[in-house]
Amino acid sequence: MTTLGALIVMFEPSDAELARVAVLADCCDLLAIVDNATRPDRRLAELAQRAAGAHVVVLHNGDRYGSAVAFNHGLVALFARGCDAVALFDQQCKVPEQYFPLMRALCARMGTRAFLAGPRVFDEMTGSYKVEVTTDGIAVRRLKVRSDAPLQRCAFLSSWGCLVSRAAYVRLGGFDERLFADHVDTEYSLRAFARSVPLYLVPALVLPRDARNTRAVQHAGLRSQPVLPDEAWPQRYYSARNAVHLSLTYGLRFPVALATNRHITSQIAHILLHERDKFARLYDIASGVVDGLLCRLGPLEKVRPRLAAKRAHLA
Repeated sequence: MTTLGALIVMFEPSDAELARVAVLADCCDLLAIVDNATRPDRRLAELAQRAAGAHVVVLHNGDRYGSAVAFNHGLVALFARGCDAVALFDQQCKVPEQYFPLMRALCARMGTRAFLAGPRVFDEMTGSYKVEVTTDGIAVRRLKVRSDAPLQRCAFLSSWGCLVSRAAYVRLGGFDERLFADHVDTEYSLRAFARSVPLYLVPALVLPRDARNTRAVQHAGLRSQPVLPDEAWPQRYYSARNAVHLSLTYGLRFPVALATNRHITSQIAHILLHERDKFARLYDIASGVVDGLLCRLGPLEKVRPRLAAKRAHLA
């Protein structure tokens, strides 16, 4: 029988989010809670103690590290404890009841093969699904998804709700910690494509996610890409830097990787049309583009300490 683990990344969760974690602990065989807060959250330790029978472990990651490190921290712990596959979540995910039964059935069907699988991810803030496409490495085709459709091969999977099989983890390794945050799952999808690990979308599963740090903007009757609030300026930098880095790393072999740069143009357009302090915000993006071209990766505090200190002082 498949041993199915779950990994959830937490940062100062609300009471409602803690309640969802308690439910999650009852649904999987092993649960790793990765605490990304500066100081360990005692509520998570108390939750683990109450759910001791569900084999819950709390791993303090700290806010010095990004999502890639948090994922890897949990994946290492869960696969070391004997999991056959691990599902990835964060506190904003609202895991549907049928997630684990359907994923268990999928694991039984796949056996020991390497694969990644994930649900449709619905962003409640923008009222839209994450982009669902397939590719041959060059051309991109949008998937026509119906809830009653079978598994569909896809080009990219969001990390939220993604199931990583043990064989896939052995072949791919962990997430690229140099990226720190943003496009971490994009890189993992491209690496899977390059190493012949199939990605599957599970149309019957929809994972609602309350992405509170983004919003969508209407302009000239068209809905833009989700954009970031003022306090999320580091994400603008990471998004631009990592998109350019992925284009250089994978673009020659898989031109589809160049599509990661589209979000840069939408961010620039939004800044020019809607935001104050345009120069500072455009400078953050330009810094990311330059660092991506020069392959200067890692946490912003190490790559550009003066910029990080200046923005922190103005926050």
